[in-house]
Amino acid sequence: MGIALTGHLPASGLWLLLFYTFVYYASPDSLFMVDCLVILLQLALFAGCAVTGSVMVIRGDRGIGLGMLVGWITGIIALVVGTALIAYSAPAT
Repeated sequence: MGIALTGHLPASGLWLLLFYTFVYYASPDSLFMVDCLVILLQLALFAGCAVTGSVMVIRGDRGIGLGMLVGWITGIIALVVGTALIAYSAPAT
């Protein structure tokens, strides 16, 4: 699980950095661009975890394979909850 959860750190960090710069400096130009960049990074992470985890489960290494799949799901839930908490606590512009 740690492997997949560690993969969420760059995506979460990128989202926080871009959201902060958007709120305070209006750069990048829109929240849509911020969200698109993070979604692309999450899709790449999902593909990596799903493919690698599935291959490892098929080969018989269920511990790491299932851990990667469960870790990605746990991380995405944490990212969504964290995003909601941060978005509702941001100052109104």
